[in-house]
Amino acid sequence: MNEKVDIEIFHRRLSVEIEGLTPLEISTLAKQVSEKMAEIAAQNKTIADSSKLAILTALDFAAELSKARDANDTARKVLDNRLDHVTQVLKTALTHAASAE
Repeated sequence: MNEKVDIEIFHRRLSVEIEGLTPLEISTLAKQVSEKMAEIAAQNKTIADSSKLAILTALDFAAELSKARDANDTARKVLDNRLDHVTQVLKTALTHAASAE
């Protein structure tokens, strides 16, 4: 069972538990969320509703996650292509080496 952690996000305290995360990791994430909400609040001074700020913050994090996933997918494809190329070069070299014997 996970340990409950008391956190504060954007001046609101709550107690949470998240499967697979340590209390330190949860606290670190809470700090990041709080900082992002403060940043978005500073950029959108007309929004006083914290639930709207939370939604904008969630969208911002979702956009970052989507960009990171896209970059990861691209990097994986590049690595797969390189691996295929290296594999083909090795097969060719082994075939030539075997036929030279």
